Amino acid sequence: MSVSRMSRAVLAAAVLFASSAPPIVAQTNNGRVGGTVEDENGERLEGVQVLAEVPGRSIDTVTDSSGRFTIIGFPSGQFAIAATMDGYRPDTGTVQVTQTRPGNANFTLVRVRSGFETLVGDEALEGLDAAQLEADMETADAAFEANDYDTAIAGYNALLAVVPSMAFLHLNIGNAYLGKGENERALEVYQPLADHPEYGDRARLAIARTRFAMGDLEAAAGLAAAGASASREDMYNLGEVAFSKGEVDSAAEWYEKASAAAPSWEKPWFKLALVALNKGDVETAKKHFQKVVELAPNSEEGTQAKATLSALL
Repeated sequence: MSVSRMSRAVLAAAVLFASSAPPIVAQTNNGRVGGTVEDENGERLEGVQVLAEVPGRSIDTVTDSSGRFTIIGFPSGQFAIAATMDGYRPDTGTVQVTQTRPGNANFTLVRVRSGFETLVGDEALEGLDAAQLEADMETADAAFEANDYDTAIAGYNALLAVVPSMAFLHLNIGNAYLGKGENERALEVYQPLADHPEYGDRARLAIARTRFAMGDLEAAAGLAAAGASASREDMYNLGEVAFSKGEVDSAAEWYEKASAAAPSWEKPWFKLALVALNKGDVETAKKHFQKVVELAPNSEEGTQAKATLSALL
C-alpha cells in the first residue's frame, strides 16, 4: 500500500470511529415533582407555597384550588422541599427525582392556635367565633386590671354562657368580687371549683386565702398545704399566725420562706429580727434590722428598725 493510500485508509478509519462514538449528553433540569397539601382535618389548602432547593437556586409554586401543585425544573437527585402558609406550621421533607420518573410529595399543615384557643380547646370552640371570644375575654381582663370589677364580672359571665367549659373564669369572677370587697360572694364563686380536676388546687388556695383574710385563722392550714403555690403573702401570713401563738420557730420558718421568695421585701426580714430578739439572739436581730434599713429605710419597718438598732448599740 502506498503512503497516499495508507493516509486515505487512516482518515477513513478515523471518520468511521468518530461516527460510531456515543454522544455526550448534558445534565438536564426537566424533572418534576407533584403532590397535595391539606390541613390536619384532611381539607385541601389553596395558595400554599411549595419550595424546593436545588443546586444554586430555589424553585417554587403555589397550590391550586384543589390543593395540588407541580414544580418543574429539577435535575436528578434528592432534594429538600417544604410547604408553608401563614397561620400554619410548615411541613418539610425530601423528594427523589429523575428525568424519567417524577417525584411525589404530600404535605399536612397544622394550624397555629392562639393562646386562647389552646387554653379552651378545639372541641369547646367548635362552631364558635374563637377570635371574637378571645377579644371579649381581653376586654373583660382589661376591665379587671382597671378595677372596673362589675364590667369584668359581666364579661366573664357572658363568656361562660357561651362556653361553659371555661371553668377557670370562675376564679377570675371570684377575684373580681374580692376586688370589690365582697368576700362572701367570692367564696360562693370559688366553692364549686374546689373539686375540679384541673382548677381545684387553685380554687382551694383562693378559698383559704379569702377565709384567712376574713379572720379565720384555721384557714392557715389550707395555705400551708398550698406548697409551691403559696405566695410570699401567704407565707408571711402563716408566719404571723405562728408568731401570734408563740410558735417562734415555726414563725421563723415561714418568714424565711417569704424572704426567700421576695428577697427585697422588708417585712419578713423585720419579723425575723423580732423572732431573733424573742429568742435572745441579739446579734442576729441586729443583722436583720440592718437588712430592713438597707432595703426600705423610709418604710414603717425601716423606721422601727433604725430606732431599735440605736437602742441595741
